[in-house]
Amino acid sequence: MTEQDVQIQTFVLRLGEQAVHVRQMGAGAGLPLVLVHGFGGSGSNWPLTPQAQASNRRVIAFDLPGHGKSSALPGPPTLARLAQVTSHVLAGMGVRRAHILGHSLGGGIALFVLGRAPAQVASLSLLAPAGLGTDVNMAFITGFVEASTVADMAAAMAMAVYDPRLIGRKVAEFLVEARAIPGAREALRDIARTCFAHGKQANDLRPVLQDAPCPIQVIWGEEDRVLSATQAEGLPAGVPCHFLPRTGHLPHIEQAGTVNATVGAFLRDCEKA
Repeated sequence: MTEQDVQIQTFVLRLGEQAVHVRQMGAGAGLPLVLVHGFGGSGSNWPLTPQAQASNRRVIAFDLPGHGKSSALPGPPTLARLAQVTSHVLAGMGVRRAHILGHSLGGGIALFVLGRAPAQVASLSLLAPAGLGTDVNMAFITGFVEASTVADMAAAMAMAVYDPRLIGRKVAEFLVEARAIPGAREALRDIARTCFAHGKQANDLRPVLQDAPCPIQVIWGEEDRVLSATQAEGLPAGVPCHFLPRTGHLPHIEQAGTVNATVGAFLRDCEKA
């Protein structure tokens, strides 16, 4: 791979009236890997993933509607509509089939894509995914959305990790600044009201895992206080679940080396099959 291949390219993808901010890097014979971030995040929430997976494939990350630099959806931002945009991003990027790595809300979106457009999905790697249970820590969701000071944001983010020291002042400052962008807070409120109505997850996506047409793996932090790892109980026998000790809701950051190695091995096995 040349040095140019590993450079990150950023651009805006126009999908009708929807503007989607995209980051991509890498090249090679492997199928592309698409990263779908979680609630309140952005395509930049994968600080160590692209470099680890881009040695022989294109890695694509994008800001979900109402997140980062992407425009918000007109109308209710349901999981189904967020999944539809994800499918359109793949088509707009010329990607007919891809591996998808989804975190939290992004994991639920990935499952929704598999359910509605299975031909687009080569495999799923799901990090603490939404859609496998009903409970969600609304104290975190509300605190994360409404935080307007560095102290409040740090307190909210402490619920997302096993070791609160991982969330430094600069991280909290960045998140507070992102929330201050006009329309950003209201966009997250809309998603929270829609996807976590009445303090519960709105979508049951467990049926998608039954007789799935592609390989699926789940990775979950044992100390997740946002979406409990107990939601992985009772998954189909063909869906392996890796539980990470001393890890909260951000395994791709808290245990980046382990997650990257697990995902990399999984992708290689999928492409050997």
